[in-house]
Amino acid sequence: MKKIILLFFISITVFTLWSCVNNGKTLSSDGSNVNDSTLCQFSNIDAEKMFYYIDDDGDTLYFDNSFSAFWPQIINGKPCPELQQALFRAMTDSAELNSLDKVTEFLLNPSSYTEIENERLVPTDAVKEGENRLSTSEIDVIMQSMNDRLLLYHLGTYYFMAGAAHGTYSHNYVTYDLKTMKAVAFEDVVADTTLLRTATLKSIKETYNYSEDDLFIPDNGLLPLPNDFYIEGSVLHVIYQVYEIASYAQGAIDAPIYPYMLKPEEMKRLFTPYGLELIDYSE
Repeated sequence: MKKIILLFFISITVFTLWSCVNNGKTLSSDGSNVNDSTLCQFSNIDAEKMFYYIDDDGDTLYFDNSFSAFWPQIINGKPCPELQQALFRAMTDSAELNSLDKVTEFLLNPSSYTEIENERLVPTDAVKEGENRLSTSEIDVIMQSMNDRLLLYHLGTYYFMAGAAHGTYSHNYVTYDLKTMKAVAFEDVVADTTLLRTATLKSIKETYNYSEDDLFIPDNGLLPLPNDFYIEGSVLHVIYQVYEIASYAQGAIDAPIYPYMLKPEEMKRLFTPYGLELIDYSE
């Protein structure tokens, strides 16, 4: 059932984007209209769609999907499909579903994508009286910051399944290298994961005043490696989503690792040469 929900989530998102991209305004990073010669172009997308799906038992299941994005079209005068794919991957967290080929096709030529893969997914204006929503999904994609080298996107997602005690939210990030025109991967930046665990735990203690007893640490005593991160300025932010290393009440954890927290020789151990370049580190 979870995989079916994920497939619907992707279909809904792609359909919403296809419905809106052609109608979106082309904007500069400050929100003003621009022409085709401008180096950076973005589209504002803001839509809410509701769908119903009739399952194999004949039951009607309703899905409510809200999507808002400051979507990249042109970066430094060039198309940015790698950034768009990275954003989709962060939104759906479902690269294993092998949908990226369809996503790429849609992003590069949205007018060619004219139908949703599952024909039983049909848009409807509202849930019928007496019917309940099976799930509610919200996605917000915004550009958090941009400098001469890096562009940072923040993706906030929320998902609520009917009958659950509460919804689940996440804060995902995409750090994009404007020089290489590629999204930055964790292994591109960090060289010493043992030192990373030590520095991250130190940051969590300083930032949140947590001890090891407040965290979900395996019996081996090693803090789990993060699944998400971002770089902003000279700081590496280590991100843990809800439930990854703490309770739901403690929420997501952002552990910033500042250069002052490490000795110069530790900085050179922690980061790859490329990572040191991105954070513009110098002794």
